[in-house]
Amino acid sequence: MNRPPSIRWYERLYLASFVLGLVASAVSWSQRSAVLHANPILAKAEWILPTTQAMSIAIALLLWYFTARRPSIVAKWVVVVFAVIGALSILLSLGTLAMARAVNGTTLSLSVLANLLYIAAAVMLFKFDAQLWFGETPEMDDEGDDYVSDRDVPHVG
Repeated sequence: MNRPPSIRWYERLYLASFVLGLVASAVSWSQRSAVLHANPILAKAEWILPTTQAMSIAIALLLWYFTARRPSIVAKWVVVVFAVIGALSILLSLGTLAMARAVNGTTLSLSVLANLLYIAAAVMLFKFDAQLWFGETPEMDDEGDDYVSDRDVPHVG
């Protein structure tokens, strides 16, 4: 099956979110490193930051592959869970900003934008053509013999 338009849009939004997330990580690297070094237990564990970054990249690329290239319902729902976490992260970030804590505006802006793009990408996974891509059965009509789509529903107006 050719990749439907919703999946192509998902891929664009997802990869844009991924790249912005990498930029946000690069911008905040020294700040995150300073936080680790300030903790006496973690000060000598310099491997933690690059290892977690590498694992995050690997997970993100696996999720991209198993949603945009080789459809997996499990990967789809993992993306959805991460999108919900991203929405909560946006709320927490805005709460931090509202409380006037010391926060890097560039990092915050990049992170919020990356999360918004990620959420928009996750929404694409629920479009009709994306459901077919994942092998999910779209809703059947009352007689159970035909698919119901937006274009089949009469619009009253």
